[in-house]
Amino acid sequence: MGRDISVSTGAYDGYAMPEILQSMQRCGIKNVELAFIKGYVNEFTDADLSRDYARELVALMNSLGQRCPTFSGHINLGDEDAIAQFEVRARFAAELGASRFVTNAATLATAERFFELAPDMAAIARQHGLRVCLENPGDRVDNILNSAADIPALLARLERDVFSINYDVGNIISHRPGLDPVADTLQALPYCEHLHIKDAYYRDEKYHFCALGEGQIDFIRLLPAIEAAFPELSFSLELPFRLLRNNDAKPYKKTTLLPLAEIENELLKSLTFLDDVLKEIDHVAGK
Repeated sequence: MGRDISVSTGAYDGYAMPEILQSMQRCGIKNVELAFIKGYVNEFTDADLSRDYARELVALMNSLGQRCPTFSGHINLGDEDAIAQFEVRARFAAELGASRFVTNAATLATAERFFELAPDMAAIARQHGLRVCLENPGDRVDNILNSAADIPALLARLERDVFSINYDVGNIISHRPGLDPVADTLQALPYCEHLHIKDAYYRDEKYHFCALGEGQIDFIRLLPAIEAAFPELSFSLELPFRLLRNNDAKPYKKTTLLPLAEIENELLKSLTFLDDVLKEIDHVAGK
């Protein structure tokens, strides 16, 4: 089974889902990572993640020749109401047809509660046929998953048939600026179920998100290593063009919507960059 490469709807913050999915179809995107992350995409409540809405989205994706292999619904798994939030998102992910549910792990301050709740979360995920992929954050708040070095001890305390890792190379830039994001991601790869491919750069005391190949991430180093050692590892392009992070890595949004044409142009540049790099890898390998 080959890898699936998806694109996150997070690139389209501020737009309605029908507009987003139709735009993605125009860009030739068939694998969609539906993103419902509070504070990062359109405002929503847990009540909005209903069975009816899931059916509506599945019907829309079907009509556009799309599917959702991975659902992104980040929460802090150590929150007091984490079980309720987790259950809503796990059900919604399964109803969308996803097999992977990407979420943050837990802050250090809430770690004890997360480890107490993790068995119940694992049972919920199994019920819905999901793998739970824990993601390294970008906000510089100390977490149980700050870098690749934290992964072995973290997974040793969890049920591995359910819990795995979604590593986000772009988050390293803001969360742990002193680390080499590529080297850190390479260290994480053996534990990963999925990756977020994201580019970013720091300028004028803020972090900007950009098209692949235009930021600080050395994909010419990273992608060949992934292809050589983990050729079936799936990933999503998560490109939150409207998002910024301040000097302390706290997120905020640009005040105006980005034009759809601009988003599509940046996505197409990213997809072309990725395709060119993967083709060059195949050429060098004699494929």
